[in-house]
Amino acid sequence: MNTTLLKILPRLVLWATTSVMAFGAFVLPASSASATVPPVPVPATDNTAQPIDPAQPDPAQADPAQVEIVQSWALAPAGSLDPSQAGNRPELSYSAQPGDLIDDAVTLFNYGNVQMVFRVYATDALNNAEGQFDLLPGDKVPTAAGSWVTVGQEKIVVPAGKQVTIPVKIAIPADAAPGDHVGAILASNSSPSIGESGQTVNLDRRTGTRLYIRVGGALAPELAVADVLTTYHQALNPLGGSATVTYRVENRGNVRLGGHVTGTVAGPLGLGRRTITLPDIPELLPGSALTVTARVADVSALMVAFTAISITPTGAADLGTITGSNGTDTTFAPPLALLLALLALVFGLLAWRAVQRHRAADLSLRTAAPDISQPGRESEPQPA
Repeated sequence: MNTTLLKILPRLVLWATTSVMAFGAFVLPASSASATVPPVPVPATDNTAQPIDPAQPDPAQADPAQVEIVQSWALAPAGSLDPSQAGNRPELSYSAQPGDLIDDAVTLFNYGNVQMVFRVYATDALNNAEGQFDLLPGDKVPTAAGSWVTVGQEKIVVPAGKQVTIPVKIAIPADAAPGDHVGAILASNSSPSIGESGQTVNLDRRTGTRLYIRVGGALAPELAVADVLTTYHQALNPLGGSATVTYRVENRGNVRLGGHVTGTVAGPLGLGRRTITLPDIPELLPGSALTVTARVADVSALMVAFTAISITPTGAADLGTITGSNGTDTTFAPPLALLLALLALVFGLLAWRAVQRHRAADLSLRTAAPDISQPGRESEPQPA
């Protein structure tokens, strides 16, 4: 019996071990990791052949023409410890002095399944007509912060699923003005495409990381409201008119700023005050401006409408309290429907009075005239 037990004991141990491992694989969830960017694929080290499902096509024998081409990439600030991995910096941001030289790096990741050719370059930032962050077109030469950057390698070929770390140098000019200077470092890929009219156009796709440089010196944050204009719109209901308010927000300082805006439209002595719902101002770069138009409903026609716009700067907590700005406008808001009704009433009264006067004059003439309705009747002589 002992001999039999010794023979089956290894099989029992093997069966128990296999069962426990299978149970653990079924019950325990797979671990996962998250990062700023997807991890770079690592080739498998297990050479064990995997079973192939006869119903599925063999990837090695797939027709290349039927394989979906995936082109996806990202450029991010390089990690401080491992330049081959993206760090936790959302952008390239520096505090510098005129004449400084900054050495850094960016990492370009090719997440697609095909080799890609990239152009890596720096450019200037700006605000578009909606106030959003924007960049110069790819064929425009930068003249501000983008011109301070030298990229280690402008044209780069990155294989599928790989990454390349590129050194960058930022030379702050000796005469750089104090304040914020903004740009970006981009990785672009150009490919031919067919336009709406059938012509071949060059499609430039690009992505990258923002570049913020604050040059030391006298900082002067200033966000101002200008050119407030109010247009009143009449309605049949004297209390139900509306107004269109247009104003301009200007960053007159040397620091990038956003702003919280409030506004009101009211009649004399604050009668019929209406609050204007206004959007917050996005971050405006120094020298940029944004024009905003808002519609205000239920504005009473009280002959005159007074508009007030106020802005409180945001986004520069490190500079302490920044004084806000105000803008005002006055416009004519007559109760046109009521005035027309009053005018009609006045004309009606004048017409009625004219008719009454005409009737009174006619009656007076009839009373004063002799009665000649009976023939042969002579008027009696008047006593001397």
